[in-house]
Amino acid sequence: MHFRLSGVLRLTALALASFQLPLTTSAQRPPAQPDAAEILHRMQKLNVLGSVLYIVAHPDDENTRLIAWLANGKKVRTGNLSLTRGDGGQNLIGPELGDALGIIRTQELMEARRIDGGEQFFTRAVDFGYSKNAAESFEKWGKQEVLSDMVRVIRMFRPDVIITRFAPDRSAGHGHHEASAILAEEAFDLAGDPKAFPEQLQQGLEVWQPRRLFFNGSTWWKKDLADIAKNDPDWFSVDVGGYDPLLGLSYTEIAGRSRSMHKSQGFGAAETRGEMLEYLKLIKGDRPKTRDIFEGIDMTWGRVPDPAMEQRINAMISAYSTGSPESSAPALIAVHQALSERDKTLDANWLSKKQAAVEQLLLDVHGITMEALSQLPTVVVESQAKVDLHIVARRPCAATASTGAAPSTALEPNRSTTIPLTLKAPAEPDGPFWLELPHNDLYRFEDPKRIGVPALPVHFVVPCTLQFENGPRIIRSLPVMHRWVDRVKGELVRECHVIPSTSIYPKRTAFMAVKDTQKVDLGIEAFADLKDCIVHCEMPYGWKMDAMMQPIPDLREGDKVGASYRFIKDEGCEEGTLEASVQGASFTDRRTLRTITYDHLMPQVYSTPAKFKIVPLDAVTTAKRVGYVKGAGDDVPQAIQQLGVIVDFIEPASAKLEELKKYDAIVTGIRAYNATKGMKELHPLLLQYVEQGGTLIVQYNTSPRFSVSGVEDFQIDPATLGPHPFKITRDRVTVEEAPPTFLDPKHPLLTTPNAITAKDFEEWVQERGLYFAGEFGDKYTPLIAWNDPGEQPLNGGLITCDHGKGRFIYTGISFFRQLPAGVPGAYRLFANLISPRGGK
Repeated sequence: MHFRLSGVLRLTALALASFQLPLTTSAQRPPAQPDAAEILHRMQKLNVLGSVLYIVAHPDDENTRLIAWLANGKKVRTGNLSLTRGDGGQNLIGPELGDALGIIRTQELMEARRIDGGEQFFTRAVDFGYSKNAAESFEKWGKQEVLSDMVRVIRMFRPDVIITRFAPDRSAGHGHHEASAILAEEAFDLAGDPKAFPEQLQQGLEVWQPRRLFFNGSTWWKKDLADIAKNDPDWFSVDVGGYDPLLGLSYTEIAGRSRSMHKSQGFGAAETRGEMLEYLKLIKGDRPKTRDIFEGIDMTWGRVPDPAMEQRINAMISAYSTGSPESSAPALIAVHQALSERDKTLDANWLSKKQAAVEQLLLDVHGITMEALSQLPTVVVESQAKVDLHIVARRPCAATASTGAAPSTALEPNRSTTIPLTLKAPAEPDGPFWLELPHNDLYRFEDPKRIGVPALPVHFVVPCTLQFENGPRIIRSLPVMHRWVDRVKGELVRECHVIPSTSIYPKRTAFMAVKDTQKVDLGIEAFADLKDCIVHCEMPYGWKMDAMMQPIPDLREGDKVGASYRFIKDEGCEEGTLEASVQGASFTDRRTLRTITYDHLMPQVYSTPAKFKIVPLDAVTTAKRVGYVKGAGDDVPQAIQQLGVIVDFIEPASAKLEELKKYDAIVTGIRAYNATKGMKELHPLLLQYVEQGGTLIVQYNTSPRFSVSGVEDFQIDPATLGPHPFKITRDRVTVEEAPPTFLDPKHPLLTTPNAITAKDFEEWVQERGLYFAGEFGDKYTPLIAWNDPGEQPLNGGLITCDHGKGRFIYTGISFFRQLPAGVPGAYRLFANLISPRGGK
């Protein structure tokens, strides 16, 4: 069937204000149609009214084995609360760091929950990198603020049981880990106290007291935990390795697939089979009388109470037909009607959750899909866009569908109904809601109801209503999607994102003015036809520049033009942060559109302020040409170019020693020996290059993991990384203000061609460094020592040795953060490192 909707359907935020978002949103990828066995599994979950909240500090901390077992084996509602979005970590698959990495790791968590059946939550805490204790974490975040968020999520989710991944002491390792457990224990007590965070109760939440809190120990950390658990009544064990014939998988197989979504962390996991024990220690709450962690917790319809509901659902399950799942529709409609008639004051939380589950089952048993599809992947703000609404019921279905002003139409078995729509796109571009306001150590939200929510749907949505005969009216707000076919990957899908009219692309985020003048190139891309626009760029204090405003010709959709500005140093010039904008008759755009694309995620489109730094830099280097071996991803090569140096990328598989000799220095990217193929073959050539007079700078690699088969994630024997053995440790200095101690102040790397002083270590970001060298004996010269407060100095952040005619350097200094951030002292030091020995 094919219907045409006349006129224009305008969808604005106001028109959709009545659509209530759930407390959490599912992964943004469209849900797959469950098969008949999965539908039966979901029906069985209707009779389970129990919930568990798992609490961690970062994406990838969660125990997916336990989550998969809880959500699918025990069939309880299972949530995972992560304090942070992981934006302070490293990235194994690309160059994204900071906010961009937080977007990736959020989506990876969403994809993981899509697989293991859990739900996802977050607090407002921003991951600021490695923290050595909880006190530092609380100092940065504000303990009460994050505690408030955790209490809020508990009151929203209403778990019967809380499980922490970490202990509330230094055995947790990371300070964020320790903090997550400390907060969980306090939140367990406060969530049920009406005097705690009363503003949440004024906003509509109710107090909630969980029954028990467990700590999920691990034999990874405590090898004799199995023996301890047998003799300590506080420890409970559960076998999470069971097999579910309806799903065709063990819970540990599901968990392996879920954990493998954390690709930016390199956490691919095995899909194991057979018994797998997890250990839980009771920390708070009443002790179970048996070895069942849920003993004494009513997880049946008796808690509403409605024992007749359980009988009704059991009868529906007994009559279920895998050959004709739609025959369960009358029973589902009857369950929905019974839920609608219940007194919501008894337990509105479970009644609404189960009602929503029944509505989804009604769609599932009829094989109903509803899609709003655009032929384009993006749409410009407030523009007209054509969208086709496709609805198909693949099994017989007594229902009608409608949207907006379109007439209702009956759904016929396995025949697609298509409704063409002309819509006005929303006025605001898409982007992660947690990045809408500027942030430091906490994300900021104007609406407190967004606290805890993992992600929100795209702005561009279409309402669709299904009316079942003698049954419920189901309203869905469908995100507009774009489908296309890749010749190799097959059919792909992404959200249709709302984007601004233009995007401004500074060539880099920090322009380092080494000379008296600095040219700044901006790129402008138009996504609509535009007339009489200008590009505006501010003038920083102490600088001169040519015209602040430059006219650009009429732009057509898809045009890319450039604008160049020349900044001239004046007396007293200082570092400046500038904002560029494109201005038209009816708009001003100050954003840079960005896209993140990886195969395991749907494309993520977002925008950042079109800002850049211009920094006066007093630095010189004698290097003319540098070779760079790509690692896991960083922007160090672009920073080297700002020093006036030519940078060539070296392909490990095809490199030849004679070709390497043309470089004044060769730099390996972060984690190159962990992640870059061909390093095993290239490394001997690099050492020969050093021996014959070259300079090799090896940036940090993660300490290797070992197994019975040897080194798992290091391309070579780590003892042979340098000309002489040393060890890559997990040592790091996390306080970016930690004062340096120069261990060999007259060493050429600290004096030539730039004299390095303590001033060069001011205004650093996030940390000093990580994965320092250790056990390097007297063959290497350590140059700088740092220490975090209360700790012994670490001298493995920058070590060097002469080898033959050349020089080898290993550094754990976080140049990959400092150089893109425009830290002058980091540039001056790196300029020394790449300067050839003897200044040739």
